Amino acid sequence: MADLKVDYTLLDQSETSLSGLVSDFQNIKAQESSYDSALGSGDIAGAMDSFAGNWDYHRKKLVSSMQALGTMISQTKQAFTQTDTKLQSSLTAKR
Repeated sequence: MADLKVDYTLLDQSETSLSGLVSDFQNIKAQESSYDSALGSGDIAGAMDSFAGNWDYHRKKLVSSMQALGTMISQTKQAFTQTDTKLQSSLTAKR
């Protein structure tokens, strides 16, 4: 039977990275209009606005997926921590 090894550091780092990405993706909308003056042409600004509307939809889906993955990582850490604690208690109780 193989031993299962959980890398808690990797899980913590993944959770932190995902949280940062979610924050970045959610704040992109606030930066969107700041580029309008740099585009110059109204046609280009209109095309970019159309793209931004499409990007809004897909960004929301990505944020939702990243949040779901973050929840799964958190639940995984919690489950493994509880299991490790129970195993440790059962091993030390017998001594």
